Amino acid sequence: MNRAEIRMMRRLVAIALVAFGVPRVVAAQQGTGTISGVITDAASAEPLAGAQVFIASTRQGAMADAQGAYTIADVPAGTVTVRVRMLGYEAIERPITVTAGQETRLDVGLHRTAVTLEAMVVTATGAERTKEIGNSISTLNANEIASASASDPQQILAGRTPGVTVLANSGQPGAGGTIRLRGNNSVSQGNDPIIYIDGVRIFNGHTPTTVGGRQATMPLNDIDPADIDHIEVVKGPAATTLYGTEASGGVIQIFTKHGSDNRPIWSGSIGEGINNMGHVGPSDDPTGLFLNECRGPDLISSDSTRFEDPTCPASGSWLQNGAVQRYSLSVRGGNTTTNYYFSGNYADEAGVIRTGGNKDGGFRGNFSFRPMSGLDFALSSSYTKRKVNWVQDGNNGNGFLLNVSRGPYGNFQGSGCADSTVICVNNAAILTAPSVTNSDHYITGLTVTYNPGEKLNNRLSVGYDYNNALLTTLEPFGFPRADLGQLYWETWNRTLITMDYAGTFKQPFGGSFVSTSSWGGQIFDSRNTASSISASNFSGPGEPTLTSAALRDVTSDVKERVVNAGFFLQQELAWRDRLFVTAGLRVDGNSAFGKSFGLQPYPKLSASYVISDESFWPSSIIETMKLRGAVGESGKAPGAFDAVRTWDPIAAEDGQPAFTPSQLGNPNLGPERTREYEGGFDASALSGRLGVNFTYYKQHTFDALIPMVFPQSQGFLSSQLENVGQIFNNGIELSVDAELVRNPDFDWHARLNYTTINSKAGDLGGQDIVISSVMRTHVTEGYPVPSYFGMKVLNPNAFADPVIDSSAFLGSEYPNKIISPSTSITFLKHFTLDVLGEFQRGGYLLNALGFQNAYKGVWRPCYDVQAKMRAAQAGDASALNDVTALQRMRCTQVSKDHNYDYWVESSDFFRLRNISLTYDLPSHLIGGVRNASLTFAAQNLFTVTDYTGTDPEVNDYRDNSFGRRDYYNFPSYRTFLASLRVTF
Repeated sequence: MNRAEIRMMRRLVAIALVAFGVPRVVAAQQGTGTISGVITDAASAEPLAGAQVFIASTRQGAMADAQGAYTIADVPAGTVTVRVRMLGYEAIERPITVTAGQETRLDVGLHRTAVTLEAMVVTATGAERTKEIGNSISTLNANEIASASASDPQQILAGRTPGVTVLANSGQPGAGGTIRLRGNNSVSQGNDPIIYIDGVRIFNGHTPTTVGGRQATMPLNDIDPADIDHIEVVKGPAATTLYGTEASGGVIQIFTKHGSDNRPIWSGSIGEGINNMGHVGPSDDPTGLFLNECRGPDLISSDSTRFEDPTCPASGSWLQNGAVQRYSLSVRGGNTTTNYYFSGNYADEAGVIRTGGNKDGGFRGNFSFRPMSGLDFALSSSYTKRKVNWVQDGNNGNGFLLNVSRGPYGNFQGSGCADSTVICVNNAAILTAPSVTNSDHYITGLTVTYNPGEKLNNRLSVGYDYNNALLTTLEPFGFPRADLGQLYWETWNRTLITMDYAGTFKQPFGGSFVSTSSWGGQIFDSRNTASSISASNFSGPGEPTLTSAALRDVTSDVKERVVNAGFFLQQELAWRDRLFVTAGLRVDGNSAFGKSFGLQPYPKLSASYVISDESFWPSSIIETMKLRGAVGESGKAPGAFDAVRTWDPIAAEDGQPAFTPSQLGNPNLGPERTREYEGGFDASALSGRLGVNFTYYKQHTFDALIPMVFPQSQGFLSSQLENVGQIFNNGIELSVDAELVRNPDFDWHARLNYTTINSKAGDLGGQDIVISSVMRTHVTEGYPVPSYFGMKVLNPNAFADPVIDSSAFLGSEYPNKIISPSTSITFLKHFTLDVLGEFQRGGYLLNALGFQNAYKGVWRPCYDVQAKMRAAQAGDASALNDVTALQRMRCTQVSKDHNYDYWVESSDFFRLRNISLTYDLPSHLIGGVRNASLTFAAQNLFTVTDYTGTDPEVNDYRDNSFGRRDYYNFPSYRTFLASLRVTF
């Protein structure tokens, strides 16, 4: 765009603003100069790439490049105030005099601090300083994200933020996970947090699960980590009140990189590595998965049944080192009027079984335009295409791990073995049955910000999130378990249209007070369509289609639309820029509410007091101390049809159409509400070397949506949601940051995150809610949400017959304590070592793999026990003298005694989430390059646990996303990656 076009655009926009009654503000066109300089770390003198530098009065600004250099052009002549900010550093304001037609130099050294009260975070009302906010908000900055060497946001969040629980559902590439903020507070409406990308709300769940893969992808993971600038995590209803209905699970906001007032800056990265399951021999596979020893014929079960698999690879192992490739390229730049950020990425990640893997790629374009002072347009768009080839997994007759680990008792017995005395299995046939998810994800949003001065701010955002997926699972013609073949085909589409407006007006008065009034509203339009078809009996081999099958069946057809609209008002009163009291109200309406319900109000009240600004405070000991507290409410709406009476269509006699009663309906059905009290403090000491953030929270969910069963005499057999339940949560979140050593040659930083999450079901309307009887998952009054219940051995370690409690609490399905230690060491100026570990304690997991394989006699921990049990059955009673009561129940092969319940195990673990070593290459090594770095990283390097299944995190996601069960699921892989990042 040339200068004439820019001038014309400015005139047109100004005319449009005048037409709408908005006063025209014209930037000074003459008498301007330039400010330039370098931003560095005050202690190490290292440049701070990404530091924000801007003029307070005009909002002109720039971002420091890889050398810390910045330039702000067209600054009005005279004295201006320059603000410099960066996460993890104290913000600085400097007055400087600009001379027309000249360049003025301003170099700034920022001091690191663990608590940054002047940092800006984004709330429902817009950007606010952290010192003004009465609730906790956790932020992950660009440096933390880069050091993670993660393939997706899910991996970035794991272990890095207190109050956040992340569980990987499967190790298969492309599989999503489970994310919880402060635990579970809903039984029926999901507990996933709301997710925003650059101010656009996106779908926060998973795609459907494939029939064969039994896992799902997560649209959140379509955001390329290389594009992320920072992440803000807002936990709990006290903080999310103004987000309204749907926000009681918390909010995750991801902000991607944007342009800068500089010439084009290019950045690229290349990553190469492997996925590895970690088994190097039979001794490392004590449970007997038979993945790394499948040649035979010496393979045996506990009863000495020998088997062989002639389809096993020549290496004798089903496992491979799956190749990992990741590439990204971006460019950013612009001027005082227009800036841009454009990027592209591609990843190809193979699994540890040869047919599994994930390929994804896409692009992002972020553009901003400032036609006049105070008016900004920002457009953000991204597109990601993904293809996941699943290895058949989980509770599935064709499951790879299920069949391989069962040895002679799998579903693929065949021929081809030379030894007629062994059982012959042909498990390679499983790999001929593909299960694939193809998805497209498009996000776009336009944000218009109009700030005519320091007092009035307006922001309008319009967003569109589009998810589309095609899921197929094929058993081809001639498949051993379906000779004529079968095809499962599902299309899924989810769109979310959002409109969000917020305005604020700030007015000082009385010399010491500032009033900030905020108002706004949001509209969300969510639509979901899905269709599933199964087809079977093809006429011959070849690429099948739905119409080439002799039998076809439409298994489901879903069309849903939910509209939520609301408005909010908020008033903040500040005293001497140190005490901030805020009251707010959100009012929502939702199309899923019962027709007699009406609008729903959610109030909030918070306070923040920077007590260290007072003259009496001992700042020489603790230089910063902010006290904060908040109380607020938010909710969860019922599903699209939960409030209405429904009927199920059926085929009557001779194929005539008919229907039967389904759901009773409830015209008074409303959202469940969660009220939260939160209090805590943020403190720093020792010149910013030590920082402590502490929060205690207490939640009460009332009017919880509980499925009630009514008398069958009413003619409706299914349950009906009612607002009758209660759930309680409380816990603490502690983060301690310490700079143990700070000097130019050696810098050592450590952090410890500590979280407790204690949940309990209150009154449930007289219901004991069975989430899944097979998975032993219940929600029961007085116990964690959800929990395992069933038979329990009361004397597990006694060498005696078991004593059984037939209906006992077996444990919470989710951990109640998370401890995440991490450290970062920079040495010799060019090397940085980052390490992140995580303990999760207090959770339990149903080891269905152990249950099934022990019963079939192919669970190695039971081999000796089962031999002794056979000896006892033959008359040697002393054989059981050293067999514990729990071993007798777990290893029994007597069907009446064998039960899932005995396999609910503690899932406590420690996992080394990430370790990386980065070498910043000297600039003279690569000509024309601003900076370059080489990183060697490993994820999930090792896990320490007493859990005996495949992995203490996994979940057969198709069974139930709320309950958890390890049913022959692939564990998390070890990933080794070498990455080269270059900026030029």
